[in-house]
Amino acid sequence: MDLQLGLVPVVDDDRTRDALERVAQSLAKATRRHCAVHRLESPDALCGAFEAGTVNLIWSSPTLALSAPQLGGAVPVGTCIRQGVAHYHGVIFVRRDSVIRSVLDLRGRSMGWVADTSAAGYIFPRVALAAHGLDPSDLFSSERFFETHGAAVLSVLDGTVDAGATFAVFERGDALSPMVRAGFVDLGHQDDVRVILATPPIPSDLFVAAPELRDELGAELTRALTKVARDLPEPFHRVFGAEGVLAADPRSLTELRRQLGDARAMGLLD
Repeated sequence: MDLQLGLVPVVDDDRTRDALERVAQSLAKATRRHCAVHRLESPDALCGAFEAGTVNLIWSSPTLALSAPQLGGAVPVGTCIRQGVAHYHGVIFVRRDSVIRSVLDLRGRSMGWVADTSAAGYIFPRVALAAHGLDPSDLFSSERFFETHGAAVLSVLDGTVDAGATFAVFERGDALSPMVRAGFVDLGHQDDVRVILATPPIPSDLFVAAPELRDELGAELTRALTKVARDLPEPFHRVFGAEGVLAADPRSLTELRRQLGDARAMGLLD
């Protein structure tokens, strides 16, 4: 069975496409199977491609992998490692010159999210707002989804919305330490924005496979992903923003399912 790798790129420029092709070639060599790449424009499109069988290995946010009906049969085969840890954070940010100084100033403002399945770009920031005593369901004057982290960042920078949400990676996984990667960092705009809220840790994004692919390759698939990350650190990091891959931890996924259930019960998610 050939590999059909699907993802929604954070940045879809020529350098990233070249890096993705190198990753695909290395993955093909490690698994001794052809590997085709499918760049999708949104999480919904990614789920649709998986359901249709167009892709059988996808890079996904953990919440999408665990909650999307189309991915119900998907099997987690690896989790991304950044700064030595298997978690990251979500952040709410504004333009550097914005009058918004804290989350309290978000009332009546317009908000840009990534997608309603995005852990860092929607779900966890809403939970964090509720923890600050703010009801996200009536906090904003308007809310829009932009489907990718890059588009959400640009919507804030060009003034389409007042604030946005994206992912962030901090040194040693500590939100009090310097930031090393984020949606706006990847686009070269770290100095143009200001973070006003960081969420608690979120389990890292996953590689999930169709059951038949997992059954055919077994643990070889996880080992192949690990090898690609090790052999091609720069291209792998450019595409996935990660330094390595580990086998997915069932305990962290179980805890994430619990948190998602709690958030829905509290009315924080649609």
